[in-house]
Parts: sequence; C-alpha cells; structure tokens
Amino acid sequence: MTKHRTAKITFAHINDTHSHFEPSSISLTLPTSILDTETSVYASCGGFSRISSAVKEAKSHAYLKEREFMFLHAGDCFQGTLYFSLYKGLANAELLNAIGVDAMALGNHELDMGNGIVADFLDRVDFPMLVANWDLSQEDQSKPNTLRDKHNVYAYDASNDIGRYLVKDVDGEPVAIFGLAIENMAGIANPDPDTSFKSVVELSNKTIDAIHNNGINKIVILSHLGYERDLLLAKEVDGVAAIIGGHTHTMQGDFTNLGYGVTDEYAKVINGTCVVQAGCNALAMGQLELDFNADGTLASATGKNQLLLGRQFTVDATRTEHLDADTHDRVKQFLTEQSNIRFCAKDPIIENILNMKYRPAVRKLQTQHIAEITEPLRHVRIPDNKGASQIAPLVVSGFVWKARELGFNVDFGIHNAGGVRSSLNPGPITCADISGKLLPFAIGLMVYQVKGKRVRQALEGAINNAIDNGVEGTGTGSFPYVADLKYTYRCCSEEGARIESLQVKKQGQWVDLDDDAVYSSVSSGYTATGKEGYSALLDYVVEPQAVNVTMAEAFEDYARDMTQLSAPTEKLISYIPCECAQVAAS
Repeated sequence: MTKHRTAKITFAHINDTHSHFEPSSISLTLPTSILDTETSVYASCGGFSRISSAVKEAKSHAYLKEREFMFLHAGDCFQGTLYFSLYKGLANAELLNAIGVDAMALGNHELDMGNGIVADFLDRVDFPMLVANWDLSQEDQSKPNTLRDKHNVYAYDASNDIGRYLVKDVDGEPVAIFGLAIENMAGIANPDPDTSFKSVVELSNKTIDAIHNNGINKIVILSHLGYERDLLLAKEVDGVAAIIGGHTHTMQGDFTNLGYGVTDEYAKVINGTCVVQAGCNALAMGQLELDFNADGTLASATGKNQLLLGRQFTVDATRTEHLDADTHDRVKQFLTEQSNIRFCAKDPIIENILNMKYRPAVRKLQTQHIAEITEPLRHVRIPDNKGASQIAPLVVSGFVWKARELGFNVDFGIHNAGGVRSSLNPGPITCADISGKLLPFAIGLMVYQVKGKRVRQALEGAINNAIDNGVEGTGTGSFPYVADLKYTYRCCSEEGARIESLQVKKQGQWVDLDDDAVYSSVSSGYTATGKEGYSALLDYVVEPQAVNVTMAEAFEDYARDMTQLSAPTEKLISYIPCECAQVAAS
C-alpha cells in the first residue's frame, strides 16, 4: 500500500488574458485622505511584461519557503486585441512560453476559428494543454494538422474512458492535475464536428477514480467552466483539493479599497475544495498556497489576487496629466500598503520580444485613420429605454456591403450583438479601433441560403436565448441586429409567433418576407453555424460558404468607403419586452 505524505505547492495563475500583452490604464478610487480634490487616479496595470516579473518573484518566494511551484493559465488566451487580429496564435504561443506557463486549459475562444488554429498553437508551445473531457478519438486524420496524437494535449482517453492528467512531483509526492472545458462548446464556439466534449461531472469522477487507482490521492482541476460552475462542481465531485478556473472573468477578493467591490473571498472552500479565479485581460495574477494532508484532503488554501501596477499615477486615462509630487507620493505610499497590489517592473526579455517582433505592426495600424465618427455611437446588446445599438446595424451593413462587393448576391445580413464589443466616440477611427476593440474576434464571414421561415425561427430563437424566454439561454450576446431586414419581436406572444412584421428590402422597397422563398444572408461564421439560438439556420438550402474575410476586415473596408459613420436613421427593430408595456425601438 502506498504511503503518502503531506505536500505543499504554490500555484501562480492567470486566465482570460485575451492577447492583452500590453498594460491597460485602470482607474483607482482612493480615500479622500489620500487625494485632496480628485477621488480617483489612473495607473498602468498588467500586461505580459509585468506578469513575467510577478511570476519570477512568486516562484522565488515559493522556493524560499520550501514549496513547489507551478504557473497555470486557465484558458482563453486567444482573441481580444489587435495582436491576435494580426498574429492569431503565433504571438500568444511565443509570449506564453516566454512568461513561463507550465500548463493551460482550453478556453472557448481558442476554438472560435476551429480546431486547426489550436493544433498550430500546440505545435509552438512548450507546455501541455489540459482538457480531459475533449474527445478526439473520432478526429479525421486527413486534416492538415491533427490534434489526437499530439504529446502536449491531455485530452479524453477513449480506450480507458477517462481523462488524461499531468503528474507534478511535489518533493517526492505526486499531485495529479487535469483540465476541463465547457461541455456545450459547440453551442458557443466552433470546434470541428468530429471532436466533442464529455460531461464534466461524469468524466471527473471516472478520472479521479483512475488517479486513485494509480496510487495518487492529491488532485487539482484546471477549469474553463466559469466561476459558478466551478463552485457547483466542487459540490458534485469529491477528492479534489482545488479548482483553478477561468471563463467568467471573476476577480475574487475584496477590492473596495480601490473602488472595485467584493467578489467572495479568495480561495473559497466548498466540500473540501477551494475554488480560485483571477479576473481577466492580464491585469492581475492569483497566488494560491495549497497544502495537502497526507490523505490527499485539503489542509489549507491561502493566497490572494493582486493587480500588477506600475509606479506612475496620473489624473487622466491617457496618462498625460500628472499628479503633483506630494500627492503622487501619498498615492504610492497608500498603494504600497495594500495587500491586493503588487508593484511590478516590466521584464526586459518580454519587452524585447514585443519590440522586435510584434509592436511595430500594431503601432502602425493604431495610427491609420480610415473614417470619421460624426457622433457618439452607442452599443447595447438588448434594446433598452434609450433604444437599440447604434453601431451594430452599421457593422451588419458593412458585412452586406462587403459580401456584395465580392460578388455574393445577398439579400440581408444578421449579426449577434455579442460580436460587437464597444461603443464609438466621435472623431477618427483607426484599424486598431476596429480590430482591437470594436470587432476583436477574428471570425470570418459566411454566406448561406435558407428559407424565410428559418430566418423567422432563427431571429426568435436568438432573442429567446438572449432574454431566457422559455429557454435557459447562454447570454444576451445572441440578440440579432440586421441590415436590409426589419422585424418586431413581441415577448409575450406564443412561442413560434413572436416575430412579427418581418420584411426584407428589395430594390429599395420593404416587402414582406415569404416563409417559403429562399433568401441569401451573410453573417459571422459564429452565427451562420447556428450558435446560441440560431440553430434554424442549419436547415439551409445551400451550404454556408466562407467569404474569406473577417468581420473586422469587412467593416474596415466599409468604413473606408463611407468615409463618415453616423447613427442609423431607419428603424429596423421593434423590441416589445415581456411586460408588453412599451416598445424599445432601433
């Protein structure tokens, strides 16, 4: 019988970094005793150069305390900024290697563009991807780059009906670590159809039993399921000391001292399992000191999330208006005393990689003005009492314009609100604004042909999903915005009859959409493949065809052609919420 001992390990962890290699400017609300007039200051926060420095410090600190150390990423490194738009997984692979990641979970945004880009990414990284519930056993081996036999993807083992796991030696005591990805991956991302995802609870229990049978009793899960799902998993599964998670961008801890509120305590313990998550966008790093009893149970879990700050503070977000010397010193002294702040110098090694390989092209695009925004363009997902999104209809118009420019005879366009990520302020707009902020998801456009009734069903299904009307939806991002199409959605109508007054613009005139006629539409590949309530679009007459242009590229070309962008004047959406008391109109 195996004789087990206690074990001590420190985990540095990040998640949902979304290609935020550069620092961000954040606002810190401080006590009035620190600031005479202003109540907040701005600081440079995070970025991969600071994460690298923080990891090195945490590792040294762990070794000084005679603890083992690992640095984990809980998924979603892809998408988010111009760096991903330009370099896809290439920059992430090099920079994640450089900051010393030891293992990573699979996030849903890693699969926005299918399995191929993940396979290419794994060929370049020095660490394993842990995703025990990803079934690659039926993968088509004729693909240009397959995943199933890669040594660094720890996926589902079909022959033994368990997940593969990593074993970390902690001073002679083995600790098993396996990863979990979202079960409904096909519903929110674009995994190839020949690969699927197993139930996390059933797979976890089988994997834990197998780990125990192999003489290991200390287990950690690296998860990209989301904070609430991690808390539930802790209740559903026994024998796990910690779940290190991502997906929901949850910043555990009390940050009221900086004006950011409280989200549980760090390392929340449920059913003998501690659950941690460390925010998003490379702003912070979590540091979990995990101690195991000899029997594998959790002895203690301590630590914290810390924002990674530079040492200069300003009055404005652009960081050009400086504090006076005395106030600056008081701010720095106050922040130095806060346990949820870590001051970090930028690692020159990471800075050199960025400067030599990636920054020049990004900086060039950041200065290329392509159009003028004439007025504030507001974005909301679901229409409210101020109306609907003013920028999303322009984005869809750009899709339609670009598809027609390329020779596709499209009737209209549909786009999900969650694919648009920001409002726009008046003034010049650059390629960086579009690719890095407005449309950061590097997803291609697709043209497809469906009958009118499927369009009607897709619009209703997407809104039902967005507002949880008769279904358990996946979020508000599915709400549909349109171009050359208009409709009314009446929430309190019977299911199947909530879309009214559905019309398409033909030769400049609005005509009723014919349920039995075939129409050609353009959408992102995400929407066209039936995600988040759009499943009716899968009943197509002609299979979707890739346009080979991303959302951002299409809108950039459209904006450049228009030269000026203003709020739409034509009403395309009438949204009547479930109270049926008023209409929120586009």
